Amino acid sequence: MGAHEQGESSSEYYQRLYYTKGILHSGDGEELSIEGFKFDTKYTVLFWVLAVITVGLFYLLYAFLTVYAPHIAAHLRYKSVPLEEAEFILVYEERSNDCTLCEVITVEIKKSLNYSSTTTPASNSMFTATEGDINSPGLSNPPESDITEYSALLSDVPHIKYIIYRYTRYIYSRPFNSFYFLSGLDGDNPMKRPKVSMQGLKLDDVNTLHDIYGPNEMKIDNNTYLQLFIDNILDLFYLFQIFTLVVWIAAGFYYYSAGIVIFSTLFIGAALIRIKSYSDGMMAELDFTETVTVIREGAEYEISHRQLVPGDVVVINKSSKYLTFDGIMIKGQVYVDMASLKGVTIPVIKSAQSGDISGRIDKLSYDAPNSLYSGSKVVGGYWEDREEVLALVVNTGFLTEKGRTFCKATTPDVYQYSIDEDGLTYFKFLIVIGTISFIVAMILFSFGKNYLTDKIYALLQALRLVTLSIPPSLPLALTMAYIWSSRRLQREEIGCRNYRRIYVGGRIMCVVFDKTGTLTKNITATIGYVPVHQNLDKPTFSGLREASADMIDDDILYLMVSCHDLKMAQLSLDDESSPDRIILASTGWTVNKSMGNRYPRLEPPRQSPGHKVFVDIIRRIPFNSALKYTAVIARILKEAYKQCNYYNKCYVKGEPETIIGFCNPESVPVETQDVIAKYTKQGYILVAMAYKDFDFHDDSKSIEFPKHGMTFLGLLIFGDELAEGAEGVISSLHHKKFQTVMCTGDNIHTAVHVARQVGILPPANTGNPADKVVHITATLDTFGGLVIDAMDYDDGTKYKPESAWGDSWSPPNFVVEGDSWEVLDNAGGSHLDRIIIAGKVFARMTPRQKKNLVELKHKIGYETCMVGDGSNDNEALVEADIGISLNSRESGLSAPFHGKSITSVPILLNEGRTALIQLLTIFMFTGCHTVIGMFAETYLYSMLLELTEADWIYIDLFLVMSIDLMLGYTESRETIMTSRRAESFWNGIRISSNSAFVAVCIAFQVGVMFYMYEQPWYSPAVTSHAHLTESSYEATYLFFILIFQLTFPAIIYTIEHEPIHRNLPLLGVFVVLYTVNTYAVIYPAEVIVEVFDFKISPSIWFRAEIIAFLAVNLVINILIEIGFISFKNRSNKIKEH
Repeated sequence: MGAHEQGESSSEYYQRLYYTKGILHSGDGEELSIEGFKFDTKYTVLFWVLAVITVGLFYLLYAFLTVYAPHIAAHLRYKSVPLEEAEFILVYEERSNDCTLCEVITVEIKKSLNYSSTTTPASNSMFTATEGDINSPGLSNPPESDITEYSALLSDVPHIKYIIYRYTRYIYSRPFNSFYFLSGLDGDNPMKRPKVSMQGLKLDDVNTLHDIYGPNEMKIDNNTYLQLFIDNILDLFYLFQIFTLVVWIAAGFYYYSAGIVIFSTLFIGAALIRIKSYSDGMMAELDFTETVTVIREGAEYEISHRQLVPGDVVVINKSSKYLTFDGIMIKGQVYVDMASLKGVTIPVIKSAQSGDISGRIDKLSYDAPNSLYSGSKVVGGYWEDREEVLALVVNTGFLTEKGRTFCKATTPDVYQYSIDEDGLTYFKFLIVIGTISFIVAMILFSFGKNYLTDKIYALLQALRLVTLSIPPSLPLALTMAYIWSSRRLQREEIGCRNYRRIYVGGRIMCVVFDKTGTLTKNITATIGYVPVHQNLDKPTFSGLREASADMIDDDILYLMVSCHDLKMAQLSLDDESSPDRIILASTGWTVNKSMGNRYPRLEPPRQSPGHKVFVDIIRRIPFNSALKYTAVIARILKEAYKQCNYYNKCYVKGEPETIIGFCNPESVPVETQDVIAKYTKQGYILVAMAYKDFDFHDDSKSIEFPKHGMTFLGLLIFGDELAEGAEGVISSLHHKKFQTVMCTGDNIHTAVHVARQVGILPPANTGNPADKVVHITATLDTFGGLVIDAMDYDDGTKYKPESAWGDSWSPPNFVVEGDSWEVLDNAGGSHLDRIIIAGKVFARMTPRQKKNLVELKHKIGYETCMVGDGSNDNEALVEADIGISLNSRESGLSAPFHGKSITSVPILLNEGRTALIQLLTIFMFTGCHTVIGMFAETYLYSMLLELTEADWIYIDLFLVMSIDLMLGYTESRETIMTSRRAESFWNGIRISSNSAFVAVCIAFQVGVMFYMYEQPWYSPAVTSHAHLTESSYEATYLFFILIFQLTFPAIIYTIEHEPIHRNLPLLGVFVVLYTVNTYAVIYPAEVIVEVFDFKISPSIWFRAEIIAFLAVNLVINILIEIGFISFKNRSNKIKEH
């Protein structure tokens, strides 16, 4: 707002100006500056008048500014007003030098919430406990003073105003002229909450909370075609094309300009349709619906997950197995698979805790025994059939931990990819060349003997030289290259949300893999069991055995089929995530559904007529984190020839240390700890087994489970099952010199074991120093000094840190855990750099630590690809140079690429390398023909001559465009290309090669011209100082030379990178072009001569000589390029050695 309103005093003006700005208080304590805007009739009319006058160019500029300079765009279209009146809020973020324009949304509140009487004291909350508060849930970051005034923030008002900034809602506070983060029922500064009880929310409260929090979904609105054009296509090259159109139209080249518009519209439209189609498909894939049963006002309702609100009570055992909210258990317990959040495949128990519910809402954490998280999967429950398991919804939508991770992931620290920097430098280079040509032309037209009298005409002709620096085919070629690349990826079932990232894939040097769901399947596999033989003299372990339906009838088998926490009615369901279900499935036993059984009964897959076995489950103790075991009283019934015998036994399994403590020492082998250490070191998960004969009566009201005198049975072994193709992918990456790294939330032993299985780490004890695996731990001493310990992972040998780093040329393989990484990351320095370079396995890493690892690798020069499948990978997927998600539901919103399996990784990297080479080809082709073409036109300008409009239509819209568009069609190679630091556009060898190419071509242009001047039939053109002359021998034969020379760069570049036979469409284009060009030079038809205004030599031999000269020109250029390639290869070999 730049002026006083009518009748407004200076003090009122400055006061109003003050209130146009304010603060946005984020949930993590950060404060961002904001400014208010609204529609104004005068601003709107002026905006559209300018848009119409400029034929939409002003609107296109505005659209460009909304992305790259929103603060300028806001002032162009809207009026600055106080925040209270604002319809739009501009949020400034100084850290990333970014700003975002957000719409202000007003919600009518019809009903006051029924609040709990327990609230935090006024000094720690946003509101005092007054009657009028209607919108107090979860508003965070309260001011530390003026609490009384602040209590009126949302009291006695019929509506609230909020904005959505980075998918998070912020509510407006009029007394403090600020917007505050809207949290759920948790937070550091909890507000008064709705009453929490087993009866659920009141229906009126539900409607109000839904208005405040919105639907429970993580939905991103599909972008419009205009937004997709700005995000994926619009760049400086297209903006320059607008300048080209203006200049050529002003110079009278209407057909040429119309051709640019038509071709641009067709190709941009095709690209946008493709991008939009994929975007819509991706959103449809993410648009899932889960059914949830909730309790409201004491009654059960079956609703969509989108209708959940904070404060709802969910009936877990009657709802979908996928959790779509963060919450706490308030009744019963469940078995939850959190692999996508923590990276650990073993499901965990979540159970209700005693005490006041409201006091536990602020204690959500992954490891808390009662906390539930969106993205988890319920894989079993420990409830009786008629008993309900209840959870309280604390956060929904983007307020969940999964949603917050996504919000952080989609707003990474801003840095320019090298591909963009090179492209910008290339753009500047072409503009400099064009500017030099412009200056030369203006000097020729103003001070030379061949001057022009019309200075405006002279200026337009000189500006045409500037437009030649970036031909209109260049942005279209880049757009078509996007389409070709995306088509090849789509054929391999790889989705792409950002086409420009494909080229970045060509620079990748390091691939970081998550473990669970990426290198391994997202399930726990039963490896087998190690039984104990209770010999007369001493118990001993036998070898590892596989659980199967052919197991002999013994106590280990009966324990496997009975000692679990599965709900009996669900045993037939296929849920691979539950270890108990995996064990049961491996035995083949099923539920006997015969009527009349007093207890749940299981039977083997095959029964012989004369011998039958059944196991009845009498009582059981479900597993929980406090007991560390699960137990069952089972009755084994054996029928043999109409005689039935039964035995009552107590079976128990759980943590080895706990179970061993229940057993008679005589039944435990002396080598037990060694066996446990052996399998634990290999990354396996162990469960101990034991039993005891047990007598009881069926009418016993209570049964005491024995905790002593048991017999040790052995160990159950669990492990991760490798993802299909994982070993082959890692092997191919290593063969092509890519660095591979594992970064997981799982424990160090499991991570190292899997890393060795797939080949990220070498096998143990090879004797090769380069295969040594060193476990690095970092701590701080009492004075805050860094203490680093290094130990051989396999034999436990301790090293001094200096010797542990190894030879700088062949460092050892480091493995690090998250706690040590945090210490090293904070300390920085050379130790951290060594770990970043030589670290192979990073275990127990949090989402933030994963992101930091990827970020630091990029900073030290390792372009990195991140591959993951869980929501805990979101931040790293976005921070990486390219990120590949293998699970669209959990990480599909964050990653720019989506694959079906780990085999997508080499395909994408190969396509990235192919696309980058094609990009280099397009830029090299454009740069060379730009300089050649500008020299030819400048040479003609020096004689007051020029090429005709038809000449430029043929050159730019037919010849150059057809080559440019087909350069990106080359198929990717079947085998992945070797990783190396991708060539820059500006390395010395490339500059020298291009300069030599251009010099040879210009030399042939000049040589042919001087040869033509010596011909007896040659006569100079008649020129005028009023305008340039089009019909001349010089213009005609420079055109003929150009239409051949402009094809040479594409041929030259295929020698090193992509043989032309691998791009049949491009080969076809060359055949057509050379046929047409040769025909035009040797014997053009009269209509061609007339349209192009040619002046043809009467000598057929001279025309043939032109073809011969051009052939020699091409051969010389090829030989020069081969020489540079040979020199570069020798240089690369020297560097490698």
